[in-house]
Amino acid sequence: MSRSTPTPSMDNSEQARSPRRTWILVIPIVGGVLLLLTAGVLVIYLGMRQVIPSPTEETSPGIPLEVTKLTPTPTIATSPLPRPSCETIVSSGDVETVVPLPVSLTVGSESFSIVPVVSEPGNWIYPADYAGAAAWTCGTVVNYVVGLEPTPENESVLVNLRPGDEIKMALSNGTVLFFRFVEQRETAANEAGIFEQTRPRLTLILEQQDGTWQTGTADYVSETEPVQPSTGTPAQPGEPMRVGDAQVTVMRGHAERGEAGLLPGTMYYLVEFSVENAGTTSLDSSAFAMQLQDGIGNWYLLSAEASTAGEYGPLDSEIAPGATAQGTAGYVVPETLAGPTLIWTFNPRPGSELRASVSIPHETGGEDEGPAVEGQAEVTITDAFLSTSGDVLFIEGEVLNLGMGPLTVELSDVSLTSSAGIGNLRVAAPPWPWTVQPNQTQVIELQYERPDASTVLLTLLGYSFEIQGL
Repeated sequence: MSRSTPTPSMDNSEQARSPRRTWILVIPIVGGVLLLLTAGVLVIYLGMRQVIPSPTEETSPGIPLEVTKLTPTPTIATSPLPRPSCETIVSSGDVETVVPLPVSLTVGSESFSIVPVVSEPGNWIYPADYAGAAAWTCGTVVNYVVGLEPTPENESVLVNLRPGDEIKMALSNGTVLFFRFVEQRETAANEAGIFEQTRPRLTLILEQQDGTWQTGTADYVSETEPVQPSTGTPAQPGEPMRVGDAQVTVMRGHAERGEAGLLPGTMYYLVEFSVENAGTTSLDSSAFAMQLQDGIGNWYLLSAEASTAGEYGPLDSEIAPGATAQGTAGYVVPETLAGPTLIWTFNPRPGSELRASVSIPHETGGEDEGPAVEGQAEVTITDAFLSTSGDVLFIEGEVLNLGMGPLTVELSDVSLTSSAGIGNLRVAAPPWPWTVQPNQTQVIELQYERPDASTVLLTLLGYSFEIQGL
């Protein structure tokens, strides 16, 4: 009897083919996903190559440059706008010296920050972008030519000057120049004699609506060098210091923000102190030299306007023998004033070797500074160099947030200026904006088209760095 071979059922056949059919369907899907990922990576790579130069061409170390951190302007105010580069060099035989630039001007009770301006001969005008500041003509270092903003208030300042009135100008190295006002007159705009550099003096310019200029001239009288902090151990607040016939005691130091007239990014720092006259003759407080130095070595000059915002205000002009006077020494400083301690230096008269200093605690975000809701920056430039091709300027650095809140850095917070104008930024890494958390450091890189100048000035969050050797 023959047996018939059993025929596989339809169900068994479908089960045998189902795994193979599943893999056949999955393989195209997986391949498509991989293809899309590969295409996306390729697009990103090609896009980045258009933005960032290739390592072999640009990012490899090229021509190193010299970077110098500039001392913040020791003046009653700091312009929030970029300052054009204005290096002035004088030669004597084989010796060349870079002349310190003017940074602040005091006319009577009015003080102005000074910004340098580059102008073509016969075409001087007040730069409208620098409202509130005084404009110094670059290169005028014998006869300092300074323009005031054409406002009714400044016209009153100039008109009310009388022969013999004192005018002070502070330079970037801390030297203070003293001038005595001589005369004022009306002249034609850009009169050549105004800019002559044959006699040490100061010339003030005020443009008028009819196109003429109101000018004032003051003769150079003398100058004082900055007082250097004493080399001994600084005293502490509440500890009396004997300096000649004066016994000085600092009660406290504190910061004040939001005062009227302050430019963005600045605040008042006020030192409350007392002076006892331990001698037998009156002390002339107008001769006192008082400076403030921050935690990283930057120093600031006394501001009469800031002093009026303190608990006691400026000292009386004279302190009788045996009397004690209380006063406030006020300074306009960056809101990012570096601590953790400040050094306040007292000198009873210019040129005296007698001096004393006080160490004042200054913690960022402290009670005296009000609620710290924003970040506070400390900027360091670690390297600057040209690309191997010489057409790109690379700047590398770090931004440290010393504040109690996040620090946001935007494109408007950085500028590169030179005699050729404002620099053209090609790339910023990381991309804008930069957000730096408290107590964190952000490493940064900036790439600019090489300016047609040998020296440029980088300004970042109020810090200035001069880059030479381009």
